[in-house]
Amino acid sequence: MEKILVAMDSAWTHFLAAVHALGLAKRIKAKVSFLLIFPSPPTGLAYPAETADAALVKKRIDALVEEARADGVVIDYYLAYGDYENELLNFVQEHRVTLLVIESSTSSGRAPEAAREFIDKLRHRINCRIEIVNEKQESQPRKD
Repeated sequence: MEKILVAMDSAWTHFLAAVHALGLAKRIKAKVSFLLIFPSPPTGLAYPAETADAALVKKRIDALVEEARADGVVIDYYLAYGDYENELLNFVQEHRVTLLVIESSTSSGRAPEAAREFIDKLRHRINCRIEIVNEKQESQPRKD
């Protein structure tokens, strides 16, 4: 069975990737995992209280999960605290992910160069396919 991962940084709302992965999983009967990663708290402190933005992201993800489960999609939802790249790499290896779905730099809020470097690093460190989701461009009216 195909295992799809949508990794989300709490600072970016990767809903395009999540929606795409759920649609794909429904068509091919795959299992989807959402991984929401928060930064590590400073040394010696407990995990930070949830911010309003984080609560909104979690609420939106919960709604997507509920809807997908109603459609028969097998889905898991994980929270992690730590470095985004390290948590993502560990999850892919531990859970034997076969497809990583991430958003393009324009929709994730990252600088294009940084996003490209990040994806290039990932390609060499994980053993699964990577699918990059781009935001749909608004179509221009045709001139007839």
